[in-house]
Parts: sequence; C-alpha cells; structure tokens
Amino acid sequence: MEKAPKKNISLVISDVKHPQKKLIYKTANLCQQTFPLENYLGDNPHKILVRAISRRPENWQISIKKRRFVSFSRIISAVLGVIALSAVISGSLIFSQLNNAKTIVSEEIDSIVNNSQQAIESLNNFEPQIAAIFFDKNNYELIAAKNFLENFHLINILNLGEFFSELLNSNQSALVISQNLEILKTKGLSLFLKSDGQELIQVVKNLQKEIGNLHRNMNLVRNQITSISNKMAFIKGSFFIGFNQINQTFTDKYLNYSPKLYQLEDILASLLNILQSKNDVHWLLFFQNPAEIRPAGGFLGSYADLTVSSGRLANIDVRDIYDPDGQLDLKVIPPLPLQTITTAWGARDANWFFDFPTSAQKVTGFLETSKIYQEKNIQFSGAIALNIRVLESILDITGPIELSDYKFEINKNNFMKEIQKEVEAGPDKSRGEPKHILKVLTPILLEKINSFNDEQKKTLIEKFKFHLSQKNIMFFTKDQNLQNFFSQNDFDGAVYKLASNFWGSYLAVVNANVAGGKSDFFVKQEINLTISLDSNGRAASQLDIKRTHYGNTEKDYWWRATNKDYIKIFASPESNLLNISGNSQKTIKPPTDYQKGNYQADPEIKTTENAQQFSENFNTWSGQEFGKTVWATWFNLPAGQTKTLKLKYETPANISSFLKPGQIYQFIFDKQSGVDAKLKMAIEAPPGYKWRESQHYIYEYQNDNPPGRLIINLTLSKI
Repeated sequence: MEKAPKKNISLVISDVKHPQKKLIYKTANLCQQTFPLENYLGDNPHKILVRAISRRPENWQISIKKRRFVSFSRIISAVLGVIALSAVISGSLIFSQLNNAKTIVSEEIDSIVNNSQQAIESLNNFEPQIAAIFFDKNNYELIAAKNFLENFHLINILNLGEFFSELLNSNQSALVISQNLEILKTKGLSLFLKSDGQELIQVVKNLQKEIGNLHRNMNLVRNQITSISNKMAFIKGSFFIGFNQINQTFTDKYLNYSPKLYQLEDILASLLNILQSKNDVHWLLFFQNPAEIRPAGGFLGSYADLTVSSGRLANIDVRDIYDPDGQLDLKVIPPLPLQTITTAWGARDANWFFDFPTSAQKVTGFLETSKIYQEKNIQFSGAIALNIRVLESILDITGPIELSDYKFEINKNNFMKEIQKEVEAGPDKSRGEPKHILKVLTPILLEKINSFNDEQKKTLIEKFKFHLSQKNIMFFTKDQNLQNFFSQNDFDGAVYKLASNFWGSYLAVVNANVAGGKSDFFVKQEINLTISLDSNGRAASQLDIKRTHYGNTEKDYWWRATNKDYIKIFASPESNLLNISGNSQKTIKPPTDYQKGNYQADPEIKTTENAQQFSENFNTWSGQEFGKTVWATWFNLPAGQTKTLKLKYETPANISSFLKPGQIYQFIFDKQSGVDAKLKMAIEAPPGYKWRESQHYIYEYQNDNPPGRLIINLTLSKI
C-alpha cells in the first residue's frame, strides 16, 4: 500500500484513525496552553479535560440531557470538553474571547451592584428620579450580561435562565416603584389637596403591588443564587467565584431589606385604608408655639381638624384650642406645676409629656371627649405636630403674603411677632376670635404650596427633611403599622429607649414655660456637659445649662415677661444627683380641693408624681419617666439676665465585665422640639485608655443646633 503524503496527516484525520489516549492528551495539552483552565476547574484541570474529551459526542448530549441525575462537576467537565475540542478545530479565537469572559462578566456584576447601591442610596435620600435612572441602567446591564452568556450557551448549561428572568423582574419592579415615588414627590401634595383623590389612590396601589412583586422576586432570586453557588462550590476562579460573592451580598441585603418590604406593604395597606375609607377620616394638626415652650414642643394654642375623604383633603377646620376645652365636661387634676395657672387639665396643656406619642394621645383624648366632637361621634386617626419654624420655612419659599383684612404682609422674619400681636392684642381678640388670623392664613399657604414649581417643591421637601430631623414635625397615629414606621425613622418624637445592656450617657433637657408669657422667643440656651469615666466604667458628669433672656428691650409685655421654666433633666437610669445650684424656689398649693370636687386623676400623671421624691436640700424632684432618671426643678429668668443651672451627678457602669479595648461607650442626646440649644460635650476615657474616634483620651463635640436625636458611639483603645 502506498504511504499517504505527510501533508495529509492532521490532528482530525489522526483522531479518526487513532482514537487513543495519545491524541486525547495532545488535544488536552493544546487546550491547556490556549486557555488556562485552572482558573475554572481547580487544581487538576488537565485530568478533568482528558476525561471529558474521551467521551463520545453522543455521550456528551446524553449527559447534558440527564443533568438532573449526574453530578454537576461531570456536566461542567463535559461541557468544557466540548468547548475545548471546538477550539482545537476552529482555532483559538473562541478561547481568546472566553479567556476574557471572567473579566467581562465581573465588570457587568460590579456595574449592576454599583447601580443598585446608588439607587438605594438615592431612595434613602428621597431622590426617586435618580434611583429610577440607576435601575433603568441595570436593565441594560442585565440584558447585556444575559446575552453574553447566551453566546456561549452558558445560560442553558448552567440553568441561569430563571435566575436572569427573576432578576430582571425584580429590577423592573424597583424601577416602577421609583417612578411612582417620583410622582408622589412631585405631585403627591397637589393630588391630595386638589384632585378627586383617585389618581393618588392609584399611585399608592401601584406602589403596593410592585413592592409585593419585588419582595416575591427577590426571594426567588435569592433561592436561584444560592442554588447556583452551591453547585459551583467545587470550582475555583473568578468566573464562578463571582456568584458566591453575589450570593453573600444579596443574602445580606435581602435579610436587611426583606423585613422593610413587609413593613412597606403594611404601611401602604394602612394608607389605602385611610384614602379609600367609606367614612370621613379625621386627623389633627397641632400648631405648637415654641415662644411658650412646653415639653412636647410648644403651647398648643391652635389646631386644625383635617378631613380626608375619597383620597383627598376634603376640609380643614382651624380652631382655637379653647373652643373644645370650653365644651369639655371632664374634670381632670392637672400636673402639679400647672396647678399654678389652671384648676382643671384640658387639651391646651395636655402636651405635657416629653414623649410626643404620649402627649398626642392625651390631647386627642380630651378633644374626642369635648362636645364639639363627641356629639358628632368624631374620632381622630392621628396627629401631626408643627411648630412655628416650619411655617417660617414655607414663607421663605412663598415670599411675603399680603393679608388685606389686617392691612399688613406676613413674611418669614415677622411671622412670629405679627401673629402673636394679633392673638394677644388685635381686634380679633376683642371679638372673641384671637386665632382668626390663622384661619385666614392657612388656606392661603396651602394654595401657595399647591402652585409651587418643581424647584420650589424640591426646596420644600429639603426643608421638611430638615424639620423632621429637628423634631419640628412629629407624627402620631393609632394605626400600629404607620406608627411603627414613624418610630423606626425617628419621626414620632418619642423618648429614646435604651438597651438593657446600655453603657453610656443619656441626656435630654426639657423646658416648660408656666406663666412666663411668650418669653422663650427671646431666650437662648446653651448646654455644656463633661463626663469623666473611672477605671470601673462609672461616669461622673458635670452639666451646666446656661440661659440668657434678651427680650428686655421689647415693647410688648409678653416678650419681656420673666421666663418661668419648670425644667427637667433626663439622665441614664440609676443616675444619682450629687449637687445642684442656680435653681429657683417655688411652693405650689392646689387651687381647689380636688377630692371634694370629684376630679379624676390621670393614670400617667398619678404614677409619675407618686414616684417622685422631693429633696429639701436640692429643692428638686427626683423620679423615673420613660425608663430614665429625671430631676425637675424651677429655673426662673428675668428679662435682661443670664443664669446657669449646674448639676453634678454620677452614673454606675452597666457592663457585665471589666473594661477592655473595643468596648463601645454610647452618648445619646434627645433634643426638645422647638428648642434650638447649643450643645457642647466632652467625654474623658477611663485611665489607660483613649477613644479610637479622636485618638485622644478626650472626645469633644460641639453643635450650635444639634439634630433631634444625636447618637455618638465611642470605642475604647489602649493608650
């Protein structure tokens, strides 16, 4: 037989003639040189590849069809064997592309994760329009990643079809949620004030539906990622390790956001109950005046009854608080300090608690008992508290408003003085309607807000966010889902609840103007706190509260009145008062015989006052409120003077072990709504330690206007 020419000999022909190990190893070696498979197949890729190539092509197909019944590693080996053999036949181009697959897919994953993080951050900052842009980019990134993997048949081989489908569905739901939130942001108030209510209801329904879809899809995606990562656990290399990274990241985010999605669904359901109620729903709007400060934010001289019907604000009824109090048959003993100005407790003084939800419930209870609302069987679903600073911010956007009936204009600078002048000495007071000016002004402000352009709406939202952080706006509702939302976002003005193992310092300075005119408008307060920790973690604190009354040059008497402040200091539990100075003396005698007059005792007031102990030496009441140690005393300040209240106290260490590096000391300051007090604070670490955050044994903080709730975590570090 004549020998075949040498040029006719090729790998393919040889494979037909000699299907033995020699050629198989040669093929595997070529694949290995072209494509570094150890990145994907572990420590011995050559052996796996040889085993894969040794199979007949029909066996490759059978293995893939029966992938449910064979090990995942063998499937991957067979698949890569097919790819490797194809590369030998068709050249190194595909391998060159596949070698970049891990980089391309990794970049796509990084981009998707980055887009998602920026979208979530935008939503947290209430910028849904920006979030929508990132979610929209994610759609393109996900489709690009899916198409890339389909080009190499990895979508079907690795069973990623359902994964990408659910991921795209999740992203699409997030996009629709962002778009609907943008509608609420830009048009929500207008829809609530002027529309027939149906458009607002539909937007809320869309949100509820898509949040439900997002939650379900996220759960499916999580299961898909976990399944894929488990199957690829034996494989090394960045191409598949990315799935493990996605699994960990997604699981962490899922565990974090899943409860929030449940909560959002409940919140939207509660909101729809309000908007779609067959009966009118009533909410209270409290106008709290910080010029006459009270524990919950200011004297409650006026309020509004907001009627919500069929998804819109149907009516707003602004009233003087004395209207319902004048038709209140209930006789309740007032808190002891208020017995200097009133015989009976009513709605006007019921925001006596630093904890706003407690104050709101008391005010609401008095109003519902008044004949004005009791005879109509009106119950209030909730309350929103605003202080004067919020209205000043609105006027800052609207500009001056001409009040033709009063022959002057209102602006952000004269609002407080002009309103107070009309209430105290204007013509309306002689007619028995001292708060009539608010009835005139409120609908004008609402009309102005409704006509805001996009830039004005954006400014208003930013101002509202600031006022929420300062407790200038607070919410209370009887609906538990909504109240939980307000509480978790610090919108409810509640007293902070300390953990059972709390080691740190809590502080709140709470003022109550009792018969001190409107003098708080001209009182400046500074809080200076120094804390020294000993080697056992016990804290010795020096608290100085400096108050300056600069209303002495004012013409009107209500500004020049002596500021009569019933002040409370809230401190960490079990704190012990060592000394106090600068406070005033005052004796309170009940204005009537409450027992003989059949007056009722309020349960919360009775419990608090029965637990109080009066110290003759300190002229101070000591007790417990809302899980805190509380000291209360009088601190009177004549106009034109500056006085300082000084306290020394100690707090035991509430830690179960000796001090050690890494332990966290927490400082918490709860601000009083309506009081912009300067805060200066210094905390000295125990001997032998410094604070990691300051790299010094002293940590200092100063803010002329601290947030409504300040939390500082300090970490012990050895010097």
